[in-house]
Amino acid sequence: MTTVRVYSKPNCVQCTMTKTLLDAFEVPYVLEDITEPGNLAAVKELGFLAAPVVTVGDSADDMWSGFHPDRIKEIAARLEKENA
Repeated sequence: MTTVRVYSKPNCVQCTMTKTLLDAFEVPYVLEDITEPGNLAAVKELGFLAAPVVTVGDSADDMWSGFHPDRIKEIAARLEKENA
């Protein structure tokens, strides 16, 4: 099963919008708070400097920063096919 991970921070509008849309599409995800030790370093190691950062599996092609409803819809459709 593909793991979706959302690196988020408190009081982040784009983070909230990302989580809300993932929830609306019923995409399960692991939430990582970038204010927790190690999570900020992990995000920087991936090459991102802005929250939220979303990773889907291990593919560098399936990682992005910011609120991207088009990418979320694409991931939701792909995961639905995987689970069918």
